Amino acid sequence: MRRVILARGAALPSNTGLGRAHQAIEANLQRALVPNWTRIKTIQHGIIFGAIFRLHRRWFKHPKVVSEELMNTQADILHITDQEQAHLVPKNSEIPVVVTVHDLFNICPRLIEGSDVPIPVGEPNPGIIRGRDISKLRAGLSRADLLICISDMTLREVVKEFPDKPVALVRNQVEVDYWSPEKNPQPRELLAEYDDDSKCLIITIGSDEPRKRLSFVRQILNNLPEEVTQDINLINIGSEVKLNEEQLVAAFQHAELLLFPSAGEGFGYPPVEAMAAGCPVLASNLPAHNEIIPKHCLLSPTDIRAWTEAIEKIHTEWRRAGGVPRHPDEELMNHVGSLLSPTTHGSALARAYDLAISNHQIETK
Repeated sequence: MRRVILARGAALPSNTGLGRAHQAIEANLQRALVPNWTRIKTIQHGIIFGAIFRLHRRWFKHPKVVSEELMNTQADILHITDQEQAHLVPKNSEIPVVVTVHDLFNICPRLIEGSDVPIPVGEPNPGIIRGRDISKLRAGLSRADLLICISDMTLREVVKEFPDKPVALVRNQVEVDYWSPEKNPQPRELLAEYDDDSKCLIITIGSDEPRKRLSFVRQILNNLPEEVTQDINLINIGSEVKLNEEQLVAAFQHAELLLFPSAGEGFGYPPVEAMAAGCPVLASNLPAHNEIIPKHCLLSPTDIRAWTEAIEKIHTEWRRAGGVPRHPDEELMNHVGSLLSPTTHGSALARAYDLAISNHQIETK
């Protein structure tokens, strides 16, 4: 049995993408779902307020804690669970170090093409402090023995930016039982504050940042026939409405549809969690979420008519059923279960760890 130390910065909660991904790795190691590997420790700190205190902890104190921990460790590998903490990669580490790269949006700012308008991601002209921070992140990624990528799109970008660095594909997992309407059913009443059960419930998930394209959702709704829009209750989760975890599960389990027109994701949790709950999804046919969403759920990111026709079809089926709750889409549930289950994730992670060990042994000979 080999041993791993996990490291991250602040202990982000599970309602953030990075927090959820980290906790999934930690849980799989604890549940023995990563064959022949176990976790011996997680190095992290609490969320810090105050820019000066955060910067001192980030650049000086926390990297020192990680380096000192490795001096006397019995671990076989150090796993830094997101690229925004790559500066923690020690110099001349005696054990292999892997870093999970969720995306390079901040490290390599760009315009995402393919949607109705180019969408900027990252800061093309960061200030002095952030510019130095990014330099530290790039240097840390260059020191790592292996970069774990959560999607094919991210892997291609990493290979382009770090051509000499070994990489491995380990997609994020989804706790299929947690989202399942059969194994963890949540009542629709949890949504009572925002819901109208006489209407067709449609949801979006995401912040107001441009790449989430909530303005496109508004264009879609404006192009629907009036008799359809008057039957729809749209809940914009994350941008307008904040839900707790149980409410989010209920939303996925009872919504007729998730609209996800995002211009680009490192992975894209909302559509796969929705599918795990048996909720139909309409998403932009763009990386990286189109790697894991079935083709029949993908639409051109600019074809408003295609989106309106798809919503009209959902609405027609809802009306035909008399407005009663839909049945969970078992095909979508099985798709996620086979591709992104904790067991599948654990096996891929074990292979990545083993590859990092082999690469490190070759480099140190």
